[in-house]
Amino acid sequence: MNIFGENDFPPLRATSEISPEKVMKKDSVEPIVSKEELVRRVGGNFHKECFICGSKGDIPRGEWSYQVFLHDKGLCKGCCSRTPRIEILKRYIDETKPEQCRQWMESHGGSLDELQTVSEWVIKYAHLWPHEHSDEVKEADIYQERWESLHYWSVWVREKRFRGEKVAWYSMRQNKMVIGTVNEVKGGGICQVYRKPETEEEKKLGNFFQKDIKTIRLMPPLSQEDALKLMRSTPGMRRPKGVSPFKCCGPCDRVRISLRASGGPWDGPHESPHIGNFCKDCVSEMQISERDRNLDLALQYYSDREHRGFGGVYVDNAYGRPGRTFRTCSCSSCSYPSERNPHLKQVYVCEDCGEKGNGCEGWFDRTSPMGGLPCDWEKEDHWFCKKCWIGSYWLPGKWEETTADGSIWFKGR
Repeated sequence: MNIFGENDFPPLRATSEISPEKVMKKDSVEPIVSKEELVRRVGGNFHKECFICGSKGDIPRGEWSYQVFLHDKGLCKGCCSRTPRIEILKRYIDETKPEQCRQWMESHGGSLDELQTVSEWVIKYAHLWPHEHSDEVKEADIYQERWESLHYWSVWVREKRFRGEKVAWYSMRQNKMVIGTVNEVKGGGICQVYRKPETEEEKKLGNFFQKDIKTIRLMPPLSQEDALKLMRSTPGMRRPKGVSPFKCCGPCDRVRISLRASGGPWDGPHESPHIGNFCKDCVSEMQISERDRNLDLALQYYSDREHRGFGGVYVDNAYGRPGRTFRTCSCSSCSYPSERNPHLKQVYVCEDCGEKGNGCEGWFDRTSPMGGLPCDWEKEDHWFCKKCWIGSYWLPGKWEETTADGSIWFKGR
């Protein structure tokens, strides 16, 4: 049985409706690797967390292990023993025991239709996990998209809702999913939402429809079908970067969807150039923007201001020294780990921690002992690894300039 029929999704093999420049070349798709190679890459035979229920422990690797966007999370035995529909229902009614789910369905009129509609909003044919699909479907799913919507839902429901956020919910009156906006996040797990009228009859009743709804009843604004269409029109065959889940490097240590109330270009992760991606909560809590700025200023004040030689050069009579002296630098061109960068073949020892690294794993310190002023220290190659630079300057704080000589010093807090 073909789970993804032509009427349910855009044809999985067809690309005629997609502009050529947005179609990923076959060679650019990461090939399916052997189990042994996968274990070697990720290190170990187990995942440590289930992406559906969040339970921790040793989760055997399976078909889901090939999905890069799952961020090394798996599907536990307990979730596998049930169906996606049951797991969605448990979140939808905030109950975890099977008998509680049955009681809810028995006590709510029309709840079976509601459950069917809500679960298929997340994953078509919600009685099967994606790894249980037929071989025919798996072979047709060349971009490995079957898991994406289910994983997106599992991350989305763990995020806090906010005013102005696009959401979807089941309309009892229309017996279907409708899309609207959060108008207010109230206490007690309640949100006030509104939507625009969809039919001529509704337009006669007013410009907006507004209601209070339990937060747990809200769903992502895109169904799996709409998400597939969006990914097919996006380079890389994934959701746009601003709305895609990512692993946060901050103290939350979670996979996040970092949407913001204002929307627009500020959605998505904060990309710290030397650390990694941070969610909106950790950016505020840790003052990430200030930290990034201070490290950039430290490199500007104390490291190389100008290019001294790509990969290192011999200089005659450098600083008055007779003979030839080998000089190198850590400007942006030299420290970027491009494929042909000669710095990758050079080995340095950090003068602080003693760790070894190539020229792209640290920076040279030229003038920090004199607060950025020219000095004898500048005439030598003093190299420190990125970890030590980050430990000294990727901090909240301010820069103070000494009026007497113009030197500038960092004061962390």
